[in-house]
Amino acid sequence: MFMNSNLFEPGKSKPERSFVQLAVKQNQRLDGRRSNESRDVELTFGSDWGSVVVSMGDTQVMAQVTCEMGPPALSRPNEGKIHLNVLLGGVAFLDEAYNTHDQRSLKLNSLLERTFRSSRSIDLESLCVAAEKHVWCIRVNVNVINHDGNLYDASSIATLAALMHFRRPDVTYKDGELRIFKQNEREFMPLLFHHYPVSVTYCVYKSSGQPILDPTLLEENAADSVIVLSFNSYQELCSLTAGGTTPTNAPTVMQCARNAAARCKSLLDFVRKALALDEERRSQGDRSVDGLVGLILNTEHKLSYNKLMGIQKQRQQQPPPSENIELDNESSETPVANEEPSNEEGAGAPMDTSDWLPHDEDSQELPMRSEASPSKAGKYKTNKKTRPRKQNHSDSEEEARQFI
Repeated sequence: MFMNSNLFEPGKSKPERSFVQLAVKQNQRLDGRRSNESRDVELTFGSDWGSVVVSMGDTQVMAQVTCEMGPPALSRPNEGKIHLNVLLGGVAFLDEAYNTHDQRSLKLNSLLERTFRSSRSIDLESLCVAAEKHVWCIRVNVNVINHDGNLYDASSIATLAALMHFRRPDVTYKDGELRIFKQNEREFMPLLFHHYPVSVTYCVYKSSGQPILDPTLLEENAADSVIVLSFNSYQELCSLTAGGTTPTNAPTVMQCARNAAARCKSLLDFVRKALALDEERRSQGDRSVDGLVGLILNTEHKLSYNKLMGIQKQRQQQPPPSENIELDNESSETPVANEEPSNEEGAGAPMDTSDWLPHDEDSQELPMRSEASPSKAGKYKTNKKTRPRKQNHSDSEEEARQFI
């Protein structure tokens, strides 16, 4: 049976690509979102430790964490192991005969390994029981239930939430005997982290210079290039993946990085709040949801990002007065802008990188002196008189009268 799997995947045909690029050029999206607006993220924790289902719109991903005792690696005898595996068996339109299935799974595996394993987010030394003999082997299985775009973010959120939710049994090793305690004997122990990374995906189009956050499957397949950024709560870059046919300039990458760092921090806060609510339910005797069908279909135990973080969004949207103040300041400086409009227009573009690049105070003072320099000798005399005053930082009335 000779069939091309690309025909069944939305966004692969030329009319769909041209339609999406035309919509992006007009700053419009099919689902009504803005370019920097993402879909709602929902978490559902299962009864077993480390079982989580993440849904972003129609994209659903389930992560399950398991552990077992095994020998360490020869190169690292004092560290445990962590294995990440992504399964795309739930996606029907991906045809295994044309390697679409394998390519997607390999990309997701490499992304998760760079985000969690290469960045050393988990303390692997804490998983060592006996050096060169017994260590914990952590395995994370990510199952894609439904694919509607942006599997990178959904799989990274599911992996992080599952690892933070997971508990391993306590172990003792004495006189060459290894004993693993049950949950009735001793409480299970959580994993130790160095940092908590989360990924954010952007799509770039040739028709528009504005990148799109959290793309759907149609937008992702019609995009010319994709940028995946992973940040932790300290706003440190953990991994960067960029590929496609559209060359991305430095201001675009820096703009995506700044917005991604803020979003990763808010997503981490959401995961922590969701874990706190799950602990409260367990302390009250509620065993959450049982089974795969219950995790997917149950709506009572779903924790929404928009609901939990809605209070913070309202606080962030409240300060319009600060924006009015900035507008007033800009209006007060309008005469200076009218004198030299060309310089300020050119300086407005690189303002996106001001928070990421070092500031030089001398470089900022030089143009102010050049603006004062067009005056004649009278102003230079006043500058000479004020130079000795800069050494004396007194605010007496006599000095003020002399200066006036």
